[in-house]
Amino acid sequence: MALDENSHMLLSMKFYAVRRGRITGVFDSWDACRKQVFKFPGAEYKAFPTREEAASFLSSAEKTLNITTETSELSSDSQIAIWVDGSCFPQEDGSLRIGWGLLVKQNGEEVYRAKGNDIPPEAHRHRNVAGEILGILKALEWCQAKGIAEVTLYFDYQGLESWITGAWRAKLPFTQLYAQTVNASDITIHWTKVKAHSGNPENEIVDQLAKEGAMKPKVEKN
Repeated sequence: MALDENSHMLLSMKFYAVRRGRITGVFDSWDACRKQVFKFPGAEYKAFPTREEAASFLSSAEKTLNITTETSELSSDSQIAIWVDGSCFPQEDGSLRIGWGLLVKQNGEEVYRAKGNDIPPEAHRHRNVAGEILGILKALEWCQAKGIAEVTLYFDYQGLESWITGAWRAKLPFTQLYAQTVNASDITIHWTKVKAHSGNPENEIVDQLAKEGAMKPKVEKN
């Protein structure tokens, strides 16, 4: 049975319990939670699917292995922020030029950016979303190479998060592979949806990177 819009919202909703932070309590969004724990020494918080479980976590005296601890040290994974975008340019011959772009910041300072157009042919039907997916996968590859286990990821297409959480069912092979790859990465992702083309500086950077990536000459494989 197809899920209606309200069901999608319910399935994707999370409650964030902050047990140690600037203000403790249960918050309805990651943004609200992050304000209480970001750069707060020894912060303790955790996400739950229901408000009752979040409240129970607050009242519990025991610390579980899944509690996230955030510090103000430079090496803290939770201070890694990633922006991604995709771009698609239909060509006169009916083909598509699709690109991806990504930007990584740590403690507000840029540490990495990349772009490309190595989109699998079977993914072209997804157009610019295929570029956004590749941007995420490339970013996670970079994180794995650097030993980074937790990131905040900024995106503008809801499916990028909902296919991972299961709020949306990945029906096509490319989105199924995307969901499997992200869930198998062992990287904790705090998803933050942003409005496209809203003047956000980082969004503008990855938008331009994706456009440049789309127009790059393709490297022929032997």
